[in-house]
Amino acid sequence: MKFVAIVGTNADFSYNRILLQFMKKHFWRMAEIEIAEIKDLPAFSKDVPFEETTPVWKLKQQINAADGVIFSTPEYDHAVPAAMKSAVEWLSYQSKVLHGKPAMIVGVSYGRQASARAQQQMRKMLLSPDCNANLLSGNEVLIGNAAKVFSKDGRLIDQAYVDNLEKCFTNFVEYAELFKNASRGEQLMSVKRPMIEDAYVSFPTGRLSLREVQAIFNTIPFEIDLIDADDRFAYYSDKPNREHVRNVNQLGETYSECHPPKAVPAVKAIIDSFKNGTKDVVARPLMMNGHRVLIRYYALRDVDGHYLGTIEFTGSVDDILNLAENGAWNADATSSASHGHAAPAPVEEPAPAMDATTGASEDTDEEPAAPSEPAAPVMSAAAQRAEQAETDASTGASEAADDPEETDADAMTGASEN
Repeated sequence: MKFVAIVGTNADFSYNRILLQFMKKHFWRMAEIEIAEIKDLPAFSKDVPFEETTPVWKLKQQINAADGVIFSTPEYDHAVPAAMKSAVEWLSYQSKVLHGKPAMIVGVSYGRQASARAQQQMRKMLLSPDCNANLLSGNEVLIGNAAKVFSKDGRLIDQAYVDNLEKCFTNFVEYAELFKNASRGEQLMSVKRPMIEDAYVSFPTGRLSLREVQAIFNTIPFEIDLIDADDRFAYYSDKPNREHVRNVNQLGETYSECHPPKAVPAVKAIIDSFKNGTKDVVARPLMMNGHRVLIRYYALRDVDGHYLGTIEFTGSVDDILNLAENGAWNADATSSASHGHAAPAPVEEPAPAMDATTGASEDTDEEPAAPSEPAAPVMSAAAQRAEQAETDASTGASEAADDPEETDADAMTGASEN
């Protein structure tokens, strides 16, 4: 089990933060607890510029990937702190990240009544229609006299409080397990099987079972992501070591929800260009995780040309580039090349300098890799003449081009320089 534990204050020192740190160590065998801060979130306002809401987006992604949320709140003037109220407003405004998410409330305060009134207010907020969290009821963690019940090294030393905390947290783990196991989709994901195993799809060129379709998608050397015609994240291939990490909780989100805010304008530009028909393919080379990656976006259309969505292929091209750099496509005598003419590759437009269509990583500051100059091939005179007469397969240049310079394509991406 994995939980996100939210520190309900923006103060630099807080016993509620200390409580969550204690829980993370004390319950490490039962669950993984990731502590999240709200002090970097802007104060809630509909007028906050979209690009300034990146901390909000990151917190939503943490909650999306978790099996439950723990809210630890102090009490200020018989209520939750303003920073906590603002954080909940961000999580519920035009977002369903808390909908159906198992939630637990704990709290520490200096007074004898602990944070009882703040927790009561917190429960009302989480049960509101816009939050709609699955709140664990009947289990209250109310820790008072904070300065006396914690040791200097951050341990909770009052045994009565420890016993109650252990009982309530155990109940929360069991509660969250019920919701996790209730999802048929997640059960199928755990065994990596499609919903219907014995169904077949007939294509004009053959027939495939759903199991074969899934295996093909997961075997293709590029990871696949799909934004559907309604601009929602609809599918990702279940490949190990993905460049863009995904989880099933993100399915159904709009592209603006599953991307960092600063990437959304570029994503929108790509999707809009596919919808209005001005483009069908966009490519972006960049460095990710220390290796060369190529991302290609395609407009997904039916046989009548109607827009069905945007599909993204992402993967490392180091192996391909290493082959080229080591002369794998030099003189055709060693390549067993076909005598047929290769069809020209489609000219791809360079992507905007922001992130991927569907699978943006949190780090969107990466710059596109500079186009590399291909090594001059060693070939016979006959091969050189043949090459001049047909399309350069590594650039995607059209055979019908009047001016070769106008179609001089980027050797890494196939994107036209114009």
